[in-house]
Order: sequence, then structure tokens, then C-alpha cells
Amino acid sequence: MTEAGGVYTVVPVKDLRGTKSRLAPVLDPAARAGLTLYMMGRVVSRVLEAGVDAVGVVSPDPIVLDEALRRGATPLVQESRGLNPALEEGRTWATKNGASALLVLPADLPLIEAEDVRAVLAGASGGAPVVISPDGARSGTNALLLTPPDALPFLFGPDSFEAHLRAARDRDADARVCENGHLSFDLDTAGDLTKYRDEGTGGA
Repeated sequence: MTEAGGVYTVVPVKDLRGTKSRLAPVLDPAARAGLTLYMMGRVVSRVLEAGVDAVGVVSPDPIVLDEALRRGATPLVQESRGLNPALEEGRTWATKNGASALLVLPADLPLIEAEDVRAVLAGASGGAPVVISPDGARSGTNALLLTPPDALPFLFGPDSFEAHLRAARDRDADARVCENGHLSFDLDTAGDLTKYRDEGTGGA
């Protein structure tokens, strides 16, 4: 298992004014913002519970950053635009603070538990530099652990799961896939929200 003392986690969060736009048919802007803050708070809490060294939340939104600080994360004011540039800011923060590994998690994982984070960290046992957890469609990347933090470029976006695997192959880097039911569920659509309400568990 990767030494938890050297693991930094980065959680990117959009401006709340534009968050979760695909939920607009069923949730008003205030509700979407509240849901985003709730899920982000859960991710931060569970990651810290898993014993990582630090969590940084990268966002241009001051409300998000205030909530991140309240939850025990380091607020990182996003200077760039876009997801991958935001993650590069997080990587710079982690590297400057001596991180030996970097875990990237999205903020919309409402089922995440500390044991799920530990499962990703355990995937690095034996020296694998890359551990990836896909989304339910095996299209997106819902967790990415890099040892060292610069082991791969960030390729989040359409088909990022395969893009990250391909980047690892191009670098002759061993990439392990961590299949995890909680991490595979991200909440983006009205259908996801219905499924979460029907099957999800509470508790922030």
C-alpha cells in the first residue's frame, strides 16, 4: 500500500453557478449548489478518514473554498480555466508540499466511504505507479492515483479512462484498475439522482 503520509488528494469543484447543469430539469440552481457542496464535503471527509496526508479543493468559487476549509481541506483558489488545468494547479500544490503520491477524485461521489479510498491506495502495492477507478460506463475516470504525482498527464474529459490507460502504456507504466461500486457511481443526471435517492445511503 502507498504510504498514506505521502499521499495528497486533489478534488476539483466548478463554480457553483454552473454546477450540475444536467440536473436543471429536476433541481433549481440553489438545490444543485447545495447538492454539490454536500457531495464535496462527503468526499473530503471520507478521504481524510482514510488517513491521507492532505486534501486540496481547487475551485474558483469562494463558497466552495469556505466549505472545503470547514471540512478540513486546503482551499486552493483556481487561477486557470478548465478541469485539467485546475488539476495541474493541485498537482503543483501537492508537489511543493513534498507529496510522494497524488490521488485525484471528483466531487460528485455521493456513496464514497473511507474504505473505498483505501482500496485505491492499496492498488499501488507492489509499486504500480498508476491506479485508476472507472465510472460505471467504464468511460470516465472517477479516481486516479499517481506515484509519483507526475506519473501521467491529466486527460480528464470524454473517454478519459482509456486515455489514462493509453498514456500509462505509452510510458511503460504499470496501471492497475480498481473496480469499485461506490467510486463508479457519480451523480450527474436526473436518472442518477433517482437511483441515489432509491439506493443511496445518507450521512455526510
